[in-house]
Amino acid sequence: MHRKPIVTRKKQYINTTHKNLTKQHKQHKQHKDNTTNTTNTTNTYIISECYNAKYNYLPTLQLRKHLKTYNLKEYTKIQELDSKQIKLTNLSKNCLKQELLTKTAQFPKFIRNQHFNFIWLNPITNVTDRRFNGIQANLINTINRNHIHNIKDKGQLYLHMHTYCPDIANKHLARTFYINERNQYKFTKEAIIEKSHSTSYPHYILRPVNSFAGRDIFYISTEQELNKAIAFYNSHRNYKGVVYAKNVIASEYIINPILFKGYKFHLRMYYLISYIGNIFNSFFLETGDILTAEQPYTTAKPFTKAVHDTHQTSSSDDYFFPQDLIKDNPDIDINKLLIQMRTIMGCISNIIDKHDKHDKHDKHDKHDKHDKHQTSQWLYPEHKNGFLIMGIDFMIDSKDNTVILLETNSSPGFGYNKPANDIIFSKIMFDWINKVVLEPYYTNKPDLARQHATYIDNV
Repeated sequence: MHRKPIVTRKKQYINTTHKNLTKQHKQHKQHKDNTTNTTNTTNTYIISECYNAKYNYLPTLQLRKHLKTYNLKEYTKIQELDSKQIKLTNLSKNCLKQELLTKTAQFPKFIRNQHFNFIWLNPITNVTDRRFNGIQANLINTINRNHIHNIKDKGQLYLHMHTYCPDIANKHLARTFYINERNQYKFTKEAIIEKSHSTSYPHYILRPVNSFAGRDIFYISTEQELNKAIAFYNSHRNYKGVVYAKNVIASEYIINPILFKGYKFHLRMYYLISYIGNIFNSFFLETGDILTAEQPYTTAKPFTKAVHDTHQTSSSDDYFFPQDLIKDNPDIDINKLLIQMRTIMGCISNIIDKHDKHDKHDKHDKHDKHDKHQTSQWLYPEHKNGFLIMGIDFMIDSKDNTVILLETNSSPGFGYNKPANDIIFSKIMFDWINKVVLEPYYTNKPDLARQHATYIDNV
């Protein structure tokens, strides 16, 4: 579930201390030593972000502080070029418009020929900003998207979790299948449930595979509702302009979730994967956000988005995991929840690390130019080392407080209701990145990464 920033600002953050706080690419060739700088590499870094601080929801001040400790200097030519274009077209007040503008131009040759030590791209647009394709970097916050295809695609995630860790999948995934698999539905007669508030009969949530932010989701409990949804998906297109058709999954709806202040909610947590020195590591941040629906929870029909869709934009305030959940549910066992989350993430790490060693012929998204590589390649050819931050969404079923994985998001949004929270969260995020990526890499002590409390072992 995509987390979209909003402009209104409200609540102060209460910090939680976790344990440690261009062109289509060619085949990537493995590097023998990715942990040291090459002779033609400049000691510079690039940070690509929104230049208007008001709309920059993940401020990079803390990142710059860390990079300075490793004697790296910022390369500002790109910002200078972008600023000239933005000033001429008067688009500086809207970061989305700024991103569209800067993507229309190609960098001049003197920039394209640079070899940078570190590149930080906007986490939301680091795939779509084609200007950076071909720019060489020792370390960058992106990886070959084929290596996460099997978890970022909702249908593939369900399939591969059941393949690699079926016990975990059976416990922590809602039963899921494709929308056209009619024999999988277990409908009750419509006459019985038309006005019922009962939760004893199955409900299903229909989610397009290539969609985000709750777009074009349906809640159904009858065959008639299913038929209406199928008609919709056969006549509507996703954000890429492709008709949804059968590329929609149906999942049994978690009808009795744990509530927060009487509202349905999901947890947004963060997962980091890295491929440095030809070694894969993964990490799970044990602090996150509570994102609620707009209206109090009820199972009365018809199901409405205001009651059942959970997003940052529908949350009335900033709420944080675990501290705010404990306040509202004092009897809940947070450690039990975290153990379940780490177990799930261990399965996901296993899928990323192992799957494409066995299957190099998956069909990937033809609309993503980055997704035209063999899955065995971790990085794009111009990158020596990479890492990626992902958003992970969970719900908690009131039955035994079971954690249910909803989806993974390879381009997570950031942003809080109050500016102070953006700053505090960015410090938490970049301190974490420093401990598990930057410090192990720039001090040439790779073992530090796996010693961190947030490190995840494959299951």
